[in-house]
Amino acid sequence: MSSLREEPLGSVLVTGATGQVGRVLVSTLLAKGHRVTVLTRTPEAARQLWPPDSVALRQADLANSASLKSAFEGIDTLFHLASYAPQPNEPNIYNARGHWEVTAVGTANLMAQLSASRLKRLVYISSIKSMGDQAGTLGRPAEESAVPMPNTLYGQAKLTAERHLLELGPASGIKTSVMRLPMVYGLGDKGNIARMVAAVAAKRFPPWPRIDNRRSAIHVEDVVAAAILIAASERSETEIYHVTDGQTYSTRWMYEQILRGLNRPIPRWTLPLWVLAVAAAGGSVAEGLARRRMPLTIGALRKLAGDAWFSSDKLHRTLGFTPRHSLADEIQRLTQQRLA
Repeated sequence: MSSLREEPLGSVLVTGATGQVGRVLVSTLLAKGHRVTVLTRTPEAARQLWPPDSVALRQADLANSASLKSAFEGIDTLFHLASYAPQPNEPNIYNARGHWEVTAVGTANLMAQLSASRLKRLVYISSIKSMGDQAGTLGRPAEESAVPMPNTLYGQAKLTAERHLLELGPASGIKTSVMRLPMVYGLGDKGNIARMVAAVAAKRFPPWPRIDNRRSAIHVEDVVAAAILIAASERSETEIYHVTDGQTYSTRWMYEQILRGLNRPIPRWTLPLWVLAVAAAGGSVAEGLARRRMPLTIGALRKLAGDAWFSSDKLHRTLGFTPRHSLADEIQRLTQQRLA
């Protein structure tokens, strides 16, 4: 993947290891022979994911600074993925209070332990939401140099954590890097793509308008490969990287790919965008009144119909990263599972 000089990772600590990306990262590190420690609030969940004694477990809560006092003991490399996970029916998920408490305050609590540690390198896996939704709508792929203007509490918390890490990490002699992820696929039956496939298969997804929007995405295995490459590279210090599969996808393209994968005809008619907008407005009102998540809201429609276009040229150019997966292959895999 890269001919650049790589540094040994040594003993590795992963936060957020039981999440969808974290569990793939831990399993990959173990397969590569690394010594892995998982920092988690719920050791029971971690024990169910990996064989006994394959990972070391440290119980701690990012919201409780006292529990983090020995977090970095004996650790050389930190992959920080911990983030707030909204409840299944929680409304307005990108503005849930938990994002600030876990991501911004929790990261500050974790970083307060740096001065007494021997940590050598740190990779923070963040989100393109830290850039703000408008960053991906400029008619060209947004680069890392664009000025971030997050418009959700989730994005604000991510950006705060990024800046905190990039300031305190190097000040403590730690090589610190940030990854920003768009939509992640390859998560089995989890994630937006799997939900869209399920909705189309169940005929709950309407004939989508022919809107040529552009969205970036990345396979979870490519996320993990990029994270390990960035951690090992001697050139990644204080750098921010957008990580995508290098392609762009429209919702209409996804819809058609799913139908083809399911061996279904593509409808000759489409639902007008204004009809979807009316339904989304009603969904937002209902979500506010019921205080539970609705399938279509104004925010959800903006994601489906709008752009979220980001460039990962910097990662390819400077570290030689080349993704191995595409969304077309993932949709084919998911639809074939439905037909099996």
